[in-house]
Amino acid sequence: MPHFWSKQLLWIGFFFVGFISTVVIYRLPAVREKVLRAPKGVQRIFVITFYLLPPLILPLLPQPRLSWPLPAGIGASLTLLIAMVAIRVMARRELGAFPVLRQKSNLVTTGIYSRVRHPMYLSNILLAIGSALLFRGIHALLCVPIWTLCYVILIFFEEKGLAEEHGEEYREYRKKVRCRLVPYLF
Repeated sequence: MPHFWSKQLLWIGFFFVGFISTVVIYRLPAVREKVLRAPKGVQRIFVITFYLLPPLILPLLPQPRLSWPLPAGIGASLTLLIAMVAIRVMARRELGAFPVLRQKSNLVTTGIYSRVRHPMYLSNILLAIGSALLFRGIHALLCVPIWTLCYVILIFFEEKGLAEEHGEEYREYRKKVRCRLVPYLF
């Protein structure tokens, strides 16, 4: 049984199950309402299991390794992981610990949300890159663009829902904060 958990495709599959489930939640209001009524602990377990564990565990699994000097890898990865923690702390200060499945609330436009519209997704991407570089996992690094594309797709669905939920307030916020994910780029 321990061999089962060491399969790379299992952890990649976990991410895609979370991604597909989240798209379904965003697209089907009846499903979203049921999910939002679930205990917060269940919602947190969902986010941790499907979005945080795969990029943390995948680099640890057997795979080809980058052959660059260890200090360079550690330096680059620690820089990205520190940035991830800083972004996550700033976002949590404004929004709460696990905003992915939050209930209807006021639109948050202050703090880091005044610079980028989806800092939690950005922090997840930095986690994936930083972990892959720290453990020099080539397969983990190759998953980052795919996972980033998935976050871009989630942004599309989330922003559509936010525009419906908050109307003109969100449209004004989008005009003011142009960057969805990466400041000054996208």
